[in-house]
Parts: sequence; C-alpha cells; structure tokens
Amino acid sequence: MKGSALMLMALAGVLLCALPSAAAFTLDIFGNANMDDTINADDAAYVQGIINGTNKETELADANYDGKIDPLDIAQIEEIMQGTVKNLTIIQYLKPSSAPEVARTPVKVPLPIKSIAALSGTYGPEMLCVLGDADKIIAVTDSAKTRGEIRDMVEDKPVVGSTFEWDLEEILQLKPDVVLAYASYDFSQQRKTLEAAGITMIQMNFHKPETYAGEVRSIGWLLDKKERVEELVSFEQEHIDLIEERIKGLKESDKPRVYAESYKDLQYGTGSVTNAINPCGGINIFEELNGTKDIDPEKVISENPQVILKMTFNTYIPASGYDAENTTQMAAKIKDMENRTGWSNIDAVKDGRVYIISSDASSIHPSIFNSYIAKWLHPELFEDLDPVAIHSEWLQKFLGIDFKGVYAYPLMEDN
Repeated sequence: MKGSALMLMALAGVLLCALPSAAAFTLDIFGNANMDDTINADDAAYVQGIINGTNKETELADANYDGKIDPLDIAQIEEIMQGTVKNLTIIQYLKPSSAPEVARTPVKVPLPIKSIAALSGTYGPEMLCVLGDADKIIAVTDSAKTRGEIRDMVEDKPVVGSTFEWDLEEILQLKPDVVLAYASYDFSQQRKTLEAAGITMIQMNFHKPETYAGEVRSIGWLLDKKERVEELVSFEQEHIDLIEERIKGLKESDKPRVYAESYKDLQYGTGSVTNAINPCGGINIFEELNGTKDIDPEKVISENPQVILKMTFNTYIPASGYDAENTTQMAAKIKDMENRTGWSNIDAVKDGRVYIISSDASSIHPSIFNSYIAKWLHPELFEDLDPVAIHSEWLQKFLGIDFKGVYAYPLMEDN
C-alpha cells in the first residue's frame, strides 16, 4: 500500500485539480472520483489529490462509502480495477409516483452477486437474460412467466408474487444475494425487511430512456458485464440519435398533433407513448396533464389530433406482442376507437392514422419503441426506417431469438 500511495501522490501532482472535461457520461459508481466514464488509476490519483488538499472533493470520491475520504478509498479503487472488490456502491435513480423528482440514492452492493430475485416485472429478468445471467435468477414475479421473449429462460424460476406485492416470507427463505426491483415505486418497507435479513435491494428502471445508460452501466459493473452493456447502450444511442438528428430541423407547423391513449379506453397516462411524442417530432395535445387522467371524448374531438396512438399489452389485448399470431385483435381495437361517437370527424381517423403499440415494443429497448412512433408521425422523413428490422436485430443480437408476433399495428406496409 505504501508503494502504491507514493506512486499515486506523484500521479496526483501531474493529474491536476480540475475534473476531466466533457466526458460523454458520468459513471455513477462510488470510486469514480474524477466523475468521468470509468474507474481507473486516474481516480485513485484524484483521491490522493483530495487527501493532499489539491483536488476538490466530488460526489463519488468516497469509494468505499464510509463517510470519509482517505487511503482506504484508494485501496477500494485499486480493488475495483483488479476485479477483487468485495462491494460496489452505486447510485439509484428513485422516483415513486408521489415524488416530485428523481432522488439519487446510493446503495452498497456486496460482490460477487450469485443469486438474484428479479422482481421488476418482465424488465429486470429480461435484462439479466440479455446479460447472460439467467442462471443467477432464483425468483421472479408472475408477469415474467407471461413474457414470450424470455419465457423459456425463466420457466423453471419460482414465482414470489406480483410486481408490487411480494411474498416476503418466501423471498427470505430463498435468500437471494440481491432483490432487483423497479425504481418507480416505494419499496421502503420491503427494503427494511430485506436488509434486516442481510439481503440487498437494488432499484432500477431499464425502460426509462432518461436513466437507461446509467442504470444499464451500473448493472453491468455489478455483474462484470461491462462490454455487454456498452453494446446495449450503443444500440440505443445509434437509433435515438438518428431520430433526433432527423427531427431537429422541423418547424412546429411540421409536427403532427397527437392524442396518446393509455391502456384503458379514454385514459391518459404518463408513460412510453406520451414520452415518445416530443422526441419523435410530434405535439402532445394533452401535454399539460400529469399522471393518469380520464379523457372526455368530446375534448379529443375538439382538439382534432392528426395522429392517435394507443398503448396496450397482453393483459388488454391478448393477441399482441411476441405471442400474437395475427393482427385480428389489434385491428378490431382500432376499429372500435374509430367508431366512437363523433370520432369519424377527427383528422387522424379520416386519414387512417390511428395506431396501436404494445409496451413490449419498449421494454428494455426504448429506441425500438421510438422507431415505430417516429415512422408513424413522419412517414416521409423516415421512409427508409424499418422498425421491425431494428426490433429483429435487437432480439437476435441480445436474446438470440427470431422476431415474431405483432408489437405495432398497422405498419406502413399494412396501410
């Protein structure tokens, strides 16, 4: 340790006091002292600079998360670099529906992780399958067994409740190293029970574009799948960037006005479809609404949207998503919407621009969902964009399965 410290002191003098400029992203793991995109010798040197009084303290400099910055943090960083670290402290982005904004909340995770109760619906288990860690899953919630893309990979995993109501007694008996849960809900009581039993809870949302890169990278570091998660992030960024680049020059008058309907009829809800409208070059006619709200059908008529988008999944339309064998139920739902009283006068209905999309198209790859939406909103601008081909590529590359089913209807070739 003494030799390492002397070397690091020398490095600290060269490394300067300033943080690195314009890193592509900040890796939100304690030990990333210089707040760049990785943890390496530069961070150890930066911590030495903090100890020496030449560098400013940063949020992630307390590598071992013990409340103070000292040589033990340098030792922690060295262990992270060597792959021998016994724990990592990561930032969680917690936002229950009642919270006004995202809270950056640290959690210290013992390593190595050998067993996981993947209780974040279908998205947590799917992410673990994508990372090649399906064998670490020792429990799931009921919805995971209905998800066609991963059904074969989780068929032997015990069910310990639903996404929001767990059988804690059974979980405690299984003794997972980690419980993986959604970050969008308040599981504080469950966390207390689990922590008392020596079980760590990690809360992550792999379906939220705004935190996708950070959370995927954190799980990659925890499971030592850094290269794999970079492939995931690169795939997302490539397709999100393409959409952003093409719509950035649009005038407001070029953007279609969109009515987005949630899973239930005549209900607005903040989620994948509403979040995709602006990034895909549309105008949300109910932008001012927050949360889940019932919609007056007369209000939709008076707003006269040019495009109507409806969300679904297999609870609402069984013949949707990976397991759908035909478009019959999706088509029937659109016809039902078009036949609502007075809706025949809405531009979207008159022009045949009423679309329905499964939340499974979003899942842990929001860029695919946005590709479908962008194609619908701007068919000319995205004439060469094939969302099904993008979706198929993702399934092949990350899950090793062929594309099938009906995730979005109608596609351009169906019109």
